Amino acid sequence: MMISIRKIRSAFAWAKCARGIAAVEFAIAAPILILMFLGTFQLTDAVGTKRKIGIATRAIADLTTQYTSISSLEADSILLSANQIMAPYSAAPGTFTVSQIYINAAGVAKVSWSRSRNGTARAANSSITVPTGVAQNDSYVILAETSYPFSPTIGMPMFPTFQMTDAIYMYPRRSSSIELQ
Repeated sequence: MMISIRKIRSAFAWAKCARGIAAVEFAIAAPILILMFLGTFQLTDAVGTKRKIGIATRAIADLTTQYTSISSLEADSILLSANQIMAPYSAAPGTFTVSQIYINAAGVAKVSWSRSRNGTARAANSSITVPTGVAQNDSYVILAETSYPFSPTIGMPMFPTFQMTDAIYMYPRRSSSIELQ
């Protein structure tokens, strides 16, 4: 049986044909590129959320330290300001807490008062550890804390929800302590 030259040339021509290579390369690369795009989107969203949490924590502490005495309603309004600060993210799942801590002459830190939104306030007279650089004997300090559950919007089964937290200490500005009324 003799194979014709025409059939041999046809077989070699088919082997040299590159028309489908681009489609095969795209089929291999597309899922990887899509995952990279979605991962970049999620990373950007997480960084943006973390930044908003930091801004909200600082604002809560900053606003509180400007008072000489504060009512429970005013403290709750300050905590509620996180709604505007966290936009476009929802502040509803977050926990926002502000506390005043007294560090006595012996260096023991205890909570004077605390208010919280969507969480449990620190118990009055409970002990707390204050960082060495912040703790000054016989002084008051304001502690603002934020905890926020971040859940990715895309790929939820692959990426679980995780807690983002932030805390900041500030000294009262207009008096040595801030009384809660």
